[in-house]
Amino acid sequence: MTAVEAGVTPGGVLVYGAGNTNLATLPFGTTQTLSPDAAFLVTADTVYDVASITKVAATTSVLMKLVETGDVTLDLRAADVLPELTAPGAETIRVDQMLAHAAGFCAHRDFWQRLLAGERLGATNPREALLRMVGQEPLEYEPGTRTLYSDLGFISLGFIIERITGERLDAAARRLVFEPLAMANSQFVDLLATPAVPRPQPVAPTENCPYRGLVSGEVHDDNAHAAGGICGHAGVFSTAPDLEKLARAWIAAFNGAAHSHFDRDVMRHFATTTVGPEGVRVLGFDRPAPAPRVSHAGDAWPRDGFGHTGFTGTAVWVDPPRGRYAVLLTNRVHPNRDKQGIKPFRRRVFDAVVSAT
Repeated sequence: MTAVEAGVTPGGVLVYGAGNTNLATLPFGTTQTLSPDAAFLVTADTVYDVASITKVAATTSVLMKLVETGDVTLDLRAADVLPELTAPGAETIRVDQMLAHAAGFCAHRDFWQRLLAGERLGATNPREALLRMVGQEPLEYEPGTRTLYSDLGFISLGFIIERITGERLDAAARRLVFEPLAMANSQFVDLLATPAVPRPQPVAPTENCPYRGLVSGEVHDDNAHAAGGICGHAGVFSTAPDLEKLARAWIAAFNGAAHSHFDRDVMRHFATTTVGPEGVRVLGFDRPAPAPRVSHAGDAWPRDGFGHTGFTGTAVWVDPPRGRYAVLLTNRVHPNRDKQGIKPFRRRVFDAVVSAT
């Protein structure tokens, strides 16, 4: 039974290759099931909400460029740039701890409900209000002593980028990553712009949300949506060919290829350095879990690879020593987020890619 037949996702696209060679581009299924007359067959150029791949495609990649230029150091104390981080103990948090999910933040908070109710904590807009909410949230552990995956650190990192560059995160990502790599179909969607900005097309809708209706062309993540769509943890829309370009750029830099967009030493440091006693996550990126039958990357993907997944059903993994990469985009939260099956599907896909390459 296929993922479409099993109801895991209405469709998606898989791209994989090695080095600068695309070995396959495999669109499958349709974009949605709720309105068959509005559905269309997925193509290579279908735009997807990549959810937490935003963390690596935008936030981490921008920070690598800023580390390369010396504008950011990984031992920078976050509170020196973000005085909004006022929770007890937050004054010690470093950028590298935030990148490795070892900064003390809790796993998640539903700030969106407070934002939609109009709470601003003295800020002039919901984006800045979100930062203040994050900054006041009590830490769950002493920074550097644990690893706990959390959006709060990446929300903060997005604002660190803005304070240092003097430009909004979407502009910094466009200037430092998307445009240099010719990722023409990658963007954030500003939900606070007046007049409203055009939504990316052709786009695969995500959830039929109880309070928003069918979400199409605006960020699925509740906190990012309530804050206006441009956040360090979620908000990027992209295509498989665009993310293929980014994956190739990471691999080229890691392997020291001439004229790489990212610096070799910075890329290697981010992709191999762990923070905290568990040594689970590297800087910005995820790594395949060493235990069998655990990782979304499958059991065959080399454990020295790195990448990231997204809640909406997206994933990108690279294997620099062998030049291998794979991008899988789906909208598995359509028509709702409660469906099961994305993990075993991802595992089968990435195991198959290893077999094919």
